[in-house]
This record gives sequence, structure tokens and C-alpha cells, in this order.
Amino acid sequence: MSKVKTGMKLPKFAVIKTEPANALPTYDTEIVTIGEAITGNLTVNQASGELYSDDALNIKVTDFSNGSLSLETDGLDDEVATVIFGATSAEGLVTYSAGDVAPNGGLTYYVPMRDKTGTAYYKGYYFPKVQAAMGNDNASTRGSSISFQTASTTFTVMKCNSEVWMQTEILETESAAVTWCETKLGKTTNAS
Repeated sequence: MSKVKTGMKLPKFAVIKTEPANALPTYDTEIVTIGEAITGNLTVNQASGELYSDDALNIKVTDFSNGSLSLETDGLDDEVATVIFGATSAEGLVTYSAGDVAPNGGLTYYVPMRDKTGTAYYKGYYFPKVQAAMGNDNASTRGSSISFQTASTTFTVMKCNSEVWMQTEILETESAAVTWCETKLGKTTNAS
């Protein structure tokens, strides 16, 4: 039975620590929540080629090239910006420099879903290797109505050494979706 997305929650990021051959990356222990999710739009770019012979198409190959995930959140704290954009911070002052290099990292989030019977599900999304690019920063004066300003960040989605560029999984509970996202970024649960 089809499941329909009804939202988006909890975008998290962790910097890649190692990229082993034929395996998913490992991540630093610091996992940051980027902000409260508003929208996430994934665009997948494919490289393709066609071979014509004897006046006909005989071979067509289409492979993943890269992707772009445009993420809009309610805001972007300075502490998060230093992690995802590579800016520096000292005593509360965040400095963005022309030479900043955004680190490669892993990105997760989940979406609540419903089927036709009203049953709730949660789909986890995991991108093992991404790199952030800062979006535009807007502000406007308050007039007779309040206009909310949000933060936009674009992540380039790349394949990792195991050729994986995305994993998804349907989970039965929201707490399972949260745990799934954190586990994908390397957080281990402690047994009591």
C-alpha cells in the first residue's frame, strides 16, 4: 500500500572521519541538528550515454553522477554553521573567510508518512557523503505584519567509496526513525 509523505523532521549532520574502501564512511562523534526542517528538495543528476549501431540504439547507460539537496530550516545557529561550512569561531565571534572549506559529512533526516488506512510510518533518509554550500541570507524590517526569514543550505550529494549515495528505510515508530538517523551517523546506544 502506498505511503504518502506528510512532513520532514530532524536534519542532522556529522563530519566524515574516515572513508574506508568499499564501506560507508565513519563520522566524528559530534552530530549537529541543522535546524527544524521546513523543506528538503533532492535533485538527482545522471550521466548517460547511448551507443547506436546498425542504425539503432543498442546500449543505453545511465549512472548516478551527483545530487543536490536544497534544505530550508527555521534557522541556522552559529555553532552549526562552523561545523557544516568550515567557518571559525572564537569566543562567540564566527568568522567566514574566502578560504573556508566545508567538510564532507553525512546527512540524515526522516519524514512522517501515512497510508490510505491512516497508519503512520516514518521513512529515514541517509546521505553518506555530502558537502554544504551556504545559501543567501535575507532579513527585512518588520512592518504591519511579521515576515519570517529562514535559512537555506544546499548540500552536494556524492557517492562514497562503496558507491552508495543514499539509503532509506521505512520505520514503524518516530523514536525508531530518530534512532535510525543517529545510528547512521555513528551514534551508538548505551545499554542500561
